[in-house]
Amino acid sequence: MTSLPRQRGFTLIETVVSLLLLAVVSMMSYQAVEVVLGTNERSRGDLADEMQLQRAWQIIGRDILHLRPRLYADGLGSIEPAYITDTSEFGVRFSRGGGPMVRSNPSGVRRIDYRINEDQQLVRSSWAISESPRLSDGSVMVLLDNVDSVVFEQLTNEFLYDPNWPPLNRKVSSKALPKMIRVIIELESGTETSKLFPGVHSE
Repeated sequence: MTSLPRQRGFTLIETVVSLLLLAVVSMMSYQAVEVVLGTNERSRGDLADEMQLQRAWQIIGRDILHLRPRLYADGLGSIEPAYITDTSEFGVRFSRGGGPMVRSNPSGVRRIDYRINEDQQLVRSSWAISESPRLSDGSVMVLLDNVDSVVFEQLTNEFLYDPNWPPLNRKVSSKALPKMIRVIIELESGTETSKLFPGVHSE
């Protein structure tokens, strides 16, 4: 009687080694997938940040394009110049035309205010030229998150860019507007961009 050949199975050591190899391969695959997902997430975040930045530049550009030499009664007893900066705490305010001419604001001129809030966001606020910040918060829009600094620099008659307007030690009309305006935005990520916009010289 012929005996059948005995089938040989895996030994315990071989099984353990196989399981270890499978675990290593699985871990490497998981890490690779995690890296890909992380890269995609960062790419989406970078794209969203870039889109937000471009949107901010478009709004700033439109506002500067429509500068108007219009004084502003702030409702607090003061008359502000058409264009004024506050370098002690970043801020710039100016009068902007080109808005809708409605019954409550027939001129279509609005007062625009740019500043960085306590959450490091670049915020744009606006009021109808006849409104007062004492009575209304205005229309508030967050343009950018994670902002480190924003600088508005105005071209002077000496062809220098000065963050002060009106320029220090120089008398100009309260309706004077800068010839050129350079805006520099630096984000907390270290990204810095700048743009140059034509102003309206009206001294």
